[in-house]
Amino acid sequence: MDKVFKYFNDFFKGLTGLIMGLLALSIVADFLFGSGSIAGIDVIGNITAIVSDFAGGGVIGLIGLLIVWNLISSK
Repeated sequence: MDKVFKYFNDFFKGLTGLIMGLLALSIVADFLFGSGSIAGIDVIGNITAIVSDFAGGGVIGLIGLLIVWNLISSK
């Protein structure tokens, strides 16, 4: 059973690393080639919208943003 949990843990760590790498690449492409350069998706605009939604939530939004930040930044 421990092998199964370790397998899924390693899988999700790798998947998260891949997604964060693609996110960083898409942000750089957004800066270099303009908004919507990757499949018509405005990455920076979407990130700004997510952060402003959290900020609009007041203290609860701030707590939620801190939780999400902690989940993303912990490796």
